[in-house]
Amino acid sequence: MQLDHDTLLCVDEAVDLVNTDDRGQQTDTLTTPEQLADYLDRQRISGVRAGTGSELQAVRQLRNRLRSIFEAATAGHHDTVMAELNRLIADSRAAPRLVEHDGNPVHFHFTPSGAPLHRRLGAEMGVALAIVVCDCGLERLRVCASPDCNNVLVDLSRNRSRRYCDTLCANRQHVAAYRARQRT
Repeated sequence: MQLDHDTLLCVDEAVDLVNTDDRGQQTDTLTTPEQLADYLDRQRISGVRAGTGSELQAVRQLRNRLRSIFEAATAGHHDTVMAELNRLIADSRAAPRLVEHDGNPVHFHFTPSGAPLHRRLGAEMGVALAIVVCDCGLERLRVCASPDCNNVLVDLSRNRSRRYCDTLCANRQHVAAYRARQRT
């Protein structure tokens, strides 16, 4: 599946944001403003940052909204996914505009650079996931198929076969299936 560079970046940012709350391991790596700053730095997200607890809470709420979209997609709830993506984009007050900065080529921003962080992220991630749904199909948004993992993923494989968030989960499930076959 071929998506443009900016869309791929935003999709990766959305997946990484949702997966900061590892429900399988019951660990949350987004509990302090410093951890939020680390996430933003790793993702190279530019723009204004408040660095406050309220900003952190708003981003955590965005994370929950994104997770619910992936869960609805995994369950095949097409109408829910569309409604939630539309609501996320509307709530972020997305207004596409062309920008060029930091040596990057011309690309879209969907909110002013001074907009609150959760609105900027919500607009960019919401639009990117909407593009995936439009161009690739709803079934590309998934929750990992491993029973002990709740990470999300976007399957951009050619044959729509990716079921696990990473090779560790895939290998663990393949070994478990092999051992189960050997017992019988």
